[in-house]
Amino acid sequence: MLDRIPIPNPFGWEGLSTFSLLMMLAFLVGSYLLPKELERKKLDPSHSDWLIFLGILGTLVGAKIFFIFEIWDQVFIDVPGYDGKYTYPLTHWNGFPGHPGLWSSLFSGGGLVFFGGLLFGWLFITLYFRHHKLDIGAYYDAVIPAISMGYAIGRLGCFVSGDGCYGFATDARIPFFVFDFHGAHPSGVPVWNTPVMESIMAFGYFAYFQFWARYQNFRKWSIGAQFLIIHGFARLIIEFLRVNKAVIPFIDPPTLVNIPDANGNPTFLTGYYWHGFSQSQYISIALILFGVYLMVSKKLWLKEKTNA
Repeated sequence: MLDRIPIPNPFGWEGLSTFSLLMMLAFLVGSYLLPKELERKKLDPSHSDWLIFLGILGTLVGAKIFFIFEIWDQVFIDVPGYDGKYTYPLTHWNGFPGHPGLWSSLFSGGGLVFFGGLLFGWLFITLYFRHHKLDIGAYYDAVIPAISMGYAIGRLGCFVSGDGCYGFATDARIPFFVFDFHGAHPSGVPVWNTPVMESIMAFGYFAYFQFWARYQNFRKWSIGAQFLIIHGFARLIIEFLRVNKAVIPFIDPPTLVNIPDANGNPTFLTGYYWHGFSQSQYISIALILFGVYLMVSKKLWLKEKTNA
């Protein structure tokens, strides 16, 4: 893993974040693809800059908010010797000693939850569409290839930086899909390479949307609905291998459910297993159901009639 690209300097700066670089690349690729697709669909490409900006803003805001929900039980916790389970994290930047702080986590460079970013990004750009009285369905269909490519590149950023979105330990030895983890919380044990798995799937459905589906003259909203279903299924499946706590455990949870420091990480990873649907899985199911509802209610498998 390469969290940062070292650059010699007299200021002690650690170097360029590989995750940030790939996130920037994802948005740059999106800003290249989106106006071309808007033009092709005879929509106004001048909106693309605002859509990219609001997408970035929504991604950062939503991803951070959803991350706080994921670590809620680590931020607001009873700690012996400290009063105020809920007030102490609000008044102290780093929270309780030995636990993630609310404000330090909210404004740190790490800890981004994609679904939070997706939902808030959609919210921001939907408000923009409504404000400018744009055709929401047509514009949503146009942004899907860019979103798919951005997600594929962003997941590679998680992998190269050693972010925490990896799987638990496995005895399987499958090239690209299993690797010895030496990232942010190094362990050295073989784990499921879920970031690369997700990236491969995302490149796959980007190719589907970019090179086939968008030329099929599907009804308006169809591409967007297909994305919800395809991406929802992809994320639902990959979460069975990822290290994520269950919202409501279906079976007894592992002894360790929160990622410990580097010394305890091998034990944590080798003892971890899926024990119930995570926050992301519930959102995935909701996206799938909404996508299916759109497909059925609007008969989106049909194509628009042409004058040819």
